[in-house]
Amino acid sequence: MNRICGVLTILALTTAPALAHHHHASRHSSHHSSHNASRHAEASQGFTANASFYGGGPRRYEPNSHTANGELFNMWDMTAAHRTLPMGTRLRLTYAGRSVVVRINDRGPAVWTGRSLDVSRGAATQLGLIERGTGQVRVEVIGKS
Repeated sequence: MNRICGVLTILALTTAPALAHHHHASRHSSHHSSHNASRHAEASQGFTANASFYGGGPRRYEPNSHTANGELFNMWDMTAAHRTLPMGTRLRLTYAGRSVVVRINDRGPAVWTGRSLDVSRGAATQLGLIERGTGQVRVEVIGKS
């Protein structure tokens, strides 16, 4: 029972910010169109994110573990989790002179971690992020798949 409560708490913590952002954005989109336009311009130029990787741990051993969009989780795919970016958004990530393109297919990381992006183990390996575990990555939104 405690494990179920813990899972539900984590689920609530990771989905509430995305839902709150969506509600806020849709409710105020007509009133703040110039603000939204500048936000989209900033996003197209890119931003920096505190990133970590996931893959391994409990998910490695759960053969039917799925991501937030319903896909079967594969830690070697070039994918990432973000709290608010739309599913299918493609990002170019750059870290320590290396770049990789990932697709958003999951939600996370939890707000309390202080990170804003979780990349798959495969993407982290190509970026060279595995050794440190976390790092500041340059993020460019390059489209939607």
